[in-house]
This record gives sequence, C-alpha cells and structure tokens, in this order.
Amino acid sequence: MLIFLYGNDQFRSHQKLIEIKNKYLKSDRTGSGLSVFDCEEEKEIEQKIKNIINTLNLLASKRLLIVKRIINQSSDQEQKKVLEFLKTNLKKIDQNKNVVVVFWENNQPKKSKALYKFLESHLDKTRKQNFVKLAGIKLETWILKTLKEIDPSAQISDQALKKLIAYCAGNSLLLFSEMQKLTDYTTGQIISEKEVELLVRARLNSNIFQMVDALGNNNKNEALELLHMHLENGDDPYYLMSMFFYQFRNLLKVADFKNQGIFSEYEIAKMAKLHPFVVKKSLRQINSFSWSKLKEVYERLGILDTQIKTGKINIKLALDKFVVEL
Repeated sequence: MLIFLYGNDQFRSHQKLIEIKNKYLKSDRTGSGLSVFDCEEEKEIEQKIKNIINTLNLLASKRLLIVKRIINQSSDQEQKKVLEFLKTNLKKIDQNKNVVVVFWENNQPKKSKALYKFLESHLDKTRKQNFVKLAGIKLETWILKTLKEIDPSAQISDQALKKLIAYCAGNSLLLFSEMQKLTDYTTGQIISEKEVELLVRARLNSNIFQMVDALGNNNKNEALELLHMHLENGDDPYYLMSMFFYQFRNLLKVADFKNQGIFSEYEIAKMAKLHPFVVKKSLRQINSFSWSKLKEVYERLGILDTQIKTGKINIKLALDKFVVEL
C-alpha cells in the first residue's frame, strides 16, 4: 500500500506520520520491520526502496517504509528512478497488505514534479492527504479538539482563543506548544486572555519578535545569536523560515497601506485582515526599513526558499545566509 502525506502545515502532517508509525509499532514492538529514509541525508533511495519491498523479512511479517522529503530533496534523476519503479510495481505494492510505503513531504511540493503528479493522481482520497494551513472556523475547531486531547478538562474563552491564534500567526506547531504550556499553567481552569497575554505574548516578544527586531535594527550579531539559540533549542528551521516570511509579508502589507496615507491601526487591520496587535508591531518595525528594502528582502526570501526546496542549499545555511546578507 502507498500513502502520500504533504502540505504546508508540516506539524499536522508530521503528527499523522507519527500516528501511522505508532499504529504499526503496536504489532511490531521490536521495530524490525520499520525502515525510515530521509532524503535530506540519504542517497540511492530507489535501490533502498527496492530492497525493502522485494526482500522478505523473517523477523516481521509486516513492514513499514517511510520515505521523507524525496520530492523536495532528491535529484530529478533519483526521483525518475523511483517513479519508474513505482509505475512498474504499483499493482504489486497495492495488493501487498503486508507492506506499507509512506511518502512524506514537509511542505507543498512543486506540482510540476513528475513524482508528485504520479502520487497525487494515482492514489485515492483515503491514501493521500494535503495538510493545508488551517484558518477561521477550521483552525478554531482544531485548537479546541487538540486542547481536549492534551487535557480533557481544558477550556478556553472565545477572546483568548482569538488572541492565541493571532499571537501564534495560525502556526500549528507553535499553537500546540503554547497550548501545552497554557493547560499546564491553568490546571483545569478556563484559559483567559490574561493567561495568553502572560505566557504566549511574553514568549513571542522575547524570542521570535526579538530576533525579527534585531534584523530590523540591522544588528546581525544579535540576530545570528538568537537564530542559533532557536536551532540549538530544537526549534524547527522550517518554522523559523516561515516566521521570516510571515513577518516580512506583514511588514510589506502594512507599509503599503502607510504609503497610501492610511495610518489608522484599525483601518489597516480591517483591510489587511491582520490582528490589530500585529499591525501595531508592524507599524513600529517598518521604520527600520525603506519600501525598496522590504521588497528586496522579501524577494531574497523567495529565492532562498526555492533553493531549499530544490536541494541547492541546506535550510540552516539558508537562514544564516539570509541574516548575514540582510
């Protein structure tokens, strides 16, 4: 059986991958039939996939093969080999209930890639899932459901919920982390705006926004130090990259309205569909950038993002490069 997990919400897609892995390990407690290949580090993936599928494992009747980031990290030549193997053996793999092959991508791959087209078009809805970033009612529903999974007694007020989403920019990984902290702090009491202000806003101001502020002030040494601190603490580099995008995209939006002579935080928030808190922060931060500089920075982020997705540069090196060349 083939399964394809992908999409821009890396946290939720990875949670699904963990769910599949844990379900498998219930029947194979030793993990002897589990194989995981990350194409950011692994080479000759096609041969490894062949070996897993075509070789009998005497220690485990069922096998789970997880292939990470093959579309985003492997060469076109390597992807072509894997694609040819899948086309030739698709029926055999589908009919073999004892072998499950999961292709997991940490974002939305390029739709022009042949391997992506094949997996997306040849698998039915039960075996492929695009984890798009949630927003609006869907995001609120996910948060409420996840809160109950973390702590069945957890509750949150409507205003606290909206503020939590605004402070975390809708990022599911950060939301999950902050929900864990909030439930621990409130111990069964209703989570109010007060707790969100105290715990979530404080963290953002002291960490993510502190790093962005250092970039805005052109303090490269401080920005690099904070960046390396995040990486050393185990923060996902792809999440840090997404926060760079989020911040500079918001700065561009707010700066554009200011250039049009619109200075009201309320008006900008309404037209840009941003939280007033985000607008307030952005209005202060754009004073450190010219309009042309903001556009240049955002374009450079786009170039680095493409280089990362095509395997031309390592994500951590790209983050360093962005800060140094700012």
